[in-house]
Amino acid sequence: MRVVLVGLAVASLLGSVVSGCSVGMAASGNKEQDTSIIFPGSNRAVIMSKLGPPDTSRTTEEGKQEDTYLIKAGNESSSGRAWAHAGLDVLSLGLWEVVATPYELAQSEEKSRYVITYDDKGNVVNVQKLGAQ
Repeated sequence: MRVVLVGLAVASLLGSVVSGCSVGMAASGNKEQDTSIIFPGSNRAVIMSKLGPPDTSRTTEEGKQEDTYLIKAGNESSSGRAWAHAGLDVLSLGLWEVVATPYELAQSEEKSRYVITYDDKGNVVNVQKLGAQ
């Protein structure tokens, strides 16, 4: 009986040490960026306040300002998912990681590039969404 208890204690300790990869992946992530503010007529200052500075910015031959943003979607953190993984890790003595880590890796984020053109007053005149990157 004592051997069984020691074995369970060692397995439990090993499971808690090995676990955590899927827990960390579920707990981390990027906050989804609000793209509903990108439309013709919207102001550049509003877009920059929501999305931050653009990845690139240039002035076109016509004298218009053109900014590009790389928008990431689909990899939001989830404390509920992280707690579920942690609980299943403990219950399965770490074996849940074999299932959970590939699942978390499959939760990929989609990246889209937006090219936004502004007039001389800083209002959006054209928006181009270039597909998933």
